[in-house]
Amino acid sequence: MESDVLSRPAALADVVQAARRMLGAWDRAMNRPAVNPAGGPVAHPAGAPTELVAMPTRLERASAEPVPATPVHVPPVRLRAPVEAVAVEAPLLAVHMLDGLQMSLGQQRILDLPRGKARSLLRVLLLQRRRPMSRLRLCSLLWPEADPAGARNSLNVTVHRLRRAIGDSGLIRHGDDGYQIVAPGEVWLDAEQFVLHAEVGALEDLRGNLDEAITEYESAIDLYRSDLLDDGEHEPALACDDQALRDRFNQVLERLARLREAREDLHGCLRVSLRHLGIDPCNEQAHRRLMRCYARLGQVQLAERQFRTCVETLRRQLGVTPQAETIELHRRIGQGTLS
Repeated sequence: MESDVLSRPAALADVVQAARRMLGAWDRAMNRPAVNPAGGPVAHPAGAPTELVAMPTRLERASAEPVPATPVHVPPVRLRAPVEAVAVEAPLLAVHMLDGLQMSLGQQRILDLPRGKARSLLRVLLLQRRRPMSRLRLCSLLWPEADPAGARNSLNVTVHRLRRAIGDSGLIRHGDDGYQIVAPGEVWLDAEQFVLHAEVGALEDLRGNLDEAITEYESAIDLYRSDLLDDGEHEPALACDDQALRDRFNQVLERLARLREAREDLHGCLRVSLRHLGIDPCNEQAHRRLMRCYARLGQVQLAERQFRTCVETLRRQLGVTPQAETIELHRRIGQGTLS
C-alpha cells in the first residue's frame, strides 16, 4: 500500500500537507515560530512579539519545577554527655591503736584481728610502716630468747596467721629489705595523729599562740583513749613505744590543764586534771590543781576530799606522804586564804 501512495502525486502532497500541519501545531505548542505550509514563516498578529524565545529543555524544566517535599522521618539523635575521667580513690587504711586495736580498709572493717605474736607483729609493722623491717630485726624483737632457726620459723608462721586474719589483702609485703605494711591508698594511724597534734600544739604554745595550742592539745587527747599495750599485756617489742606515747600524753595533759587554769577556765581544768589522774593517780600537781579549782568554785568540801584522796593514794601506792606544797595548799584552803 505504501508503494501505491508514493506512486500517486496527489496522495503524496496530502501526506506532506498533513505532516506540516502537525509540525505547526507542535511548534505552536512549544512557542516556536510556525512554519507556513506554503514554505514561508507564519505571520504573527500585530503587536505580538516577533523575537524568538529559547525554551528550556525537558531536563531544565524538570530541574526548575518545584518538587513537592516528601516527609522523611529522621530519628532523634541522643547526644551523649562527654565522659569525664573519674579518679578512683584507693581505699583508706584506718587503724586505731590507742583505742584497742581496730582496723578498716575503705568501708570494710577487718574483724577478728589476731591475738598474741601476730597482733604484736601487726602493731610493730604499723608503727614502723615507713620503712621495711628486716627478718633479723623482727626475730630479735619478737623472739629474743629463741635460736635463729626457731625464730625464723616462728616469724613465718606468724606472718601466715596475720595475712589470713586480715584477709590476705596484700597489705603485708615481703621484699629484699624485709617486711612492710604497704596500703593501696592513704594510711591514717591514730598514734601518728596523736603525736602530730601534740607537736603542733607545743610549737604554737612556744610561739605564744595559746588558742591554737589549746585546740591542738585537745585534738591530741581526744585521740588517746587507751595505752598502746592492753592492761596486763607484756610485749617487749612494743614496750618502748608504749612508754613514749604515755609520756607524751602526760605532757599534753599537764600543759593543757595549766593553760585552762591560767585562763580561769576552771571547769575545763577540772576535766583535764581528772583525766590526768586517771592515768597517773600519784601525780600531785594534778591533785593540787583539782583542789584549787574546787576551792575557787566555792566547793571547799570537794577540795578537802581531793586532798584526802591524794594522801591515801600516795600512801598506798608509793608509801610516801604528800609534798609540803600540797600540805600548805590544803591549809590555805581550810583557812579561806587562797587567792
